[in-house]
Amino acid sequence: MPDVLLDRIELDLQEATRRDDSYVALNELIEGLQKVSAFPPLVWLYVWDMVKDKLDYYHPDSHEEYAVNPALTEKDVFNLFWEDADKNGFSLEYGTEQLHDHVFDWMIDRDILVVLDEDGWLDDVSN
Repeated sequence: MPDVLLDRIELDLQEATRRDDSYVALNELIEGLQKVSAFPPLVWLYVWDMVKDKLDYYHPDSHEEYAVNPALTEKDVFNLFWEDADKNGFSLEYGTEQLHDHVFDWMIDRDILVVLDEDGWLDDVSN
């Protein structure tokens, strides 16, 4: 970047540090994604992050209609995610909202998320 351009960008130390740390972190993520054997790796990363977020969010005390099936570990869910990858065809093509809905529906269809009854108890789940 020419010095002339750098002179026009005046950031305080905190913002410059945040920018530089982001530059390094993003480049490390790109290098890491290049090692992922699933394609396209960015979609896999995005969708798996979305699944993990739902695994963390939906617990019996979350006051939501659904909860994570207690019979499944995170690794079990990843194994299902891997098994269903071709069938699901997760994509960023239609936007994140549609992808969010698709992932949520998949988690319900595979009994990863199960419906709580009116008392907040898990329905009988058999796997």
